[in-house]
Formats: sequence, structure tokens, C-alpha cells
Amino acid sequence: MKKQIFVLCTICTVFANYAKAENDILIADFEGEDYDRWKVEGQAFGKGPAKGTLPNQLEVFGYEGQGLVNSFYHGDGTIGRLVSPSFEIKRDYINFLIGGGKHPGKTCINLKVDGQVVRTATGPNDSPGGSEGLDWENWDVKNFIGKAAQIEIVDQHTSGWGHINVDHIYQSNKKRQYVEKTREFNLTKKYLNLPVDNSAPKRYIDIIIDGKRVRQFDISISNKTIDYWVFLDISEFHGKNATIKIDMDDPVGKTGFDKIFQADTFPGEDNLYKEKLRPQVHFTSRRGWNNDTNGMVYYDGEYHLFYQHNPYGWPWGNMTWGHAVSKDMIHWQELADAIPPDGLGTIFSGSAVVDKHNSAGFKTGDEDVIVCFYTYAGGRNLWSKGKPFTQAIAYSNDRGRTFTKI
Repeated sequence: MKKQIFVLCTICTVFANYAKAENDILIADFEGEDYDRWKVEGQAFGKGPAKGTLPNQLEVFGYEGQGLVNSFYHGDGTIGRLVSPSFEIKRDYINFLIGGGKHPGKTCINLKVDGQVVRTATGPNDSPGGSEGLDWENWDVKNFIGKAAQIEIVDQHTSGWGHINVDHIYQSNKKRQYVEKTREFNLTKKYLNLPVDNSAPKRYIDIIIDGKRVRQFDISISNKTIDYWVFLDISEFHGKNATIKIDMDDPVGKTGFDKIFQADTFPGEDNLYKEKLRPQVHFTSRRGWNNDTNGMVYYDGEYHLFYQHNPYGWPWGNMTWGHAVSKDMIHWQELADAIPPDGLGTIFSGSAVVDKHNSAGFKTGDEDVIVCFYTYAGGRNLWSKGKPFTQAIAYSNDRGRTFTKI
């Protein structure tokens, strides 16, 4: 009898594990020219899935494939509704990508069972600014397995962020949800190299040394296509043990976060300034965005150029003071970033001087001190949330190679 019970339990366990391993069931991927058997009401959703960003819309990113639901057709002033055919709930979770407006009941995706809304979700945006990126969301539907259901995607809001973006809806026994993830490094090289996909959602990366955050930046880190690599110069932390943390990582498969590595070079370095469209007279940084010059000074045979810089991507953001030097103002050598963001804010514009008479009292060696004055843009990064704009000083005793903030 005991043997029969053991065999029965074993069979039940195998069957349960098999059920958990059942394949995902696609509800809709919106890759067709129209919405197939979905019912379309109003004008907000157009005649079929959007192929990405619509006219006058911020860049849409983070969707799968070529198409998605995007109710920004003719702007935020249109309204409408998409309703799926009826389907049977057969898995524990319904996963989907969502972005757009955060207006409960008005810009949302709903799960309806027996005609009633039993699950709902919105995009993340309800105020000026924001992002059109889509992120994974899920519903736990174990209590509804075996039930007939429909999904409706709603746009009934006609002002700011009055639209919704949705893609790749599927049933699964696995929850698709972003998680915080860390990696450990002993920093022995010059650069930390990170892969970028311009169409990927932005994620926050923290660099933590001796329990203290020393860098934080947002980056469109690649999970699939790598458009290019960016780097963080980690020379000042040589020999230290560092924790690298990402705030939202997709646990399904290998991600761009797993591809981060350290080296004394960075991918693409051999082709720098040989690119077809690279300016050859005007200064450009090796990687990322650069704009306003901030402090230009001359000291002992070198011209110093400081400038607004995003080291981690093409768009504006992560405002940092980049730094380059030249002996003739034609041939420039880019140095490590002079002033990175921190918990008081990102680093906006300012100016610089050479303190020949040590009037500020910062001098500690034989070199004259380079003093930089800048604006902390409090609240412009996650690290400085809630902080105001303030003014600050940083100075260098080694010809601008390193700076001390005060």
C-alpha cells in the first residue's frame, strides 16, 4: 500500500512539474497590418498597429518586433477602445508590455471575466516630461483558470498623456517582471564597458564601493541589438571591490547587464575619429552627447575645454562636465570626466578660472589651482530626488586631471 501511494505521489509530482513547464500562449503580438479579430472603437488606435513612434510623439521604445498598440493616432485628443476575442485562461499569469498615460480607467488595459474588470494596469506617466518606453507588467490570474475572458485596451483621456502603448500579451506559468540585480567586480582595468541599444528602455546603474554609491547614471542598456559601447573610466577606483547594480533587469535570458566587462580598452576604440560622419575640426567626445562649453581656461601650455556631456548615450541626460585639453586648440585630447553627478544633482553649466594667487586657499603643491564653478541640478537624477538647484565649486591641484568637490 505504501509503495502504491509513493508511486501515485511521484506521478502527481511529475504531472505538476509538466504542467508548470507548459508552453506560453500568445494572446496578441500586434505584428499584422490590422488588429485581426480585435474589435476597434473610436479613432485613437488607427486602423492597425503602429510601427513604432507616431507623428509629434516622443520616441517610443521597449516594444517587441515591429508593431504595437499605440493610441496616439492624431495626438492625445482622440479616444477609442480595443477589445480582444474571448479566450480561455489556461496559465497562472498574463504578461504584457505597457507604457503611456497613467490615468486609471481612462488610459489602461483591462482583463474582463464575466463582463467585469478583474485586473487593470496603466502606463507610468501623469505629468509633463516622462517617457514613451514600455515595460513588462503582469497579472496573477490563477483564480480565473478555466474561465472565458477578454482584454480591452482603453483610451478615454484627451489631454496630457492621453494615450496608451501596449504590446506582446501572452499567458505563461512564469511571471515576467523586472528585478533588481547586482554583480561584483574587483576593479583592475581602466574602463567599465557597457552595451547600448538606443531603442531600449532606460535603466539606472549604481556603482557602489565600500558600501557607498560613487556613481549613478541612466542608460539604454542593450538586451538584444548592440548599437555601440560606452565606458566609465574607473582608474580612480583601481584595486577596489565594486558592486554594480541595475534597478530593473529582465530575468528571462541573458541581458545587457550580464555583458558589462572591464578592460584597458573599449569596443570601437580603434575606429575613433575615423567614422564617416565624425567632425574632424570641431571637438567631439569619444562617446555620448556633448553640448555647451562651460569653462575654457589656459594654463601652462594647455587649453582646457569643459563641456556638458552625457557619457552613456546619444540623448541629453546624465549631465556631467566632460574635459579635454589641447596645445593648439585644433588637436584635442579627451581626459576623464572632470565633474560627475552625485546626490546633489547633475552638473549644469558654469565657468572656470586659474587661481594664480591662491586667493581661495586651495593650493597644496607647485601647480596653480584650476577652480570650476557650476550649478547642481537637484532633482534631475534619481540620486538627488527632492533636492533644489544649488551652486558649487570643484578644484584641481594637478592640472585638471582630478577634481575635488566642496
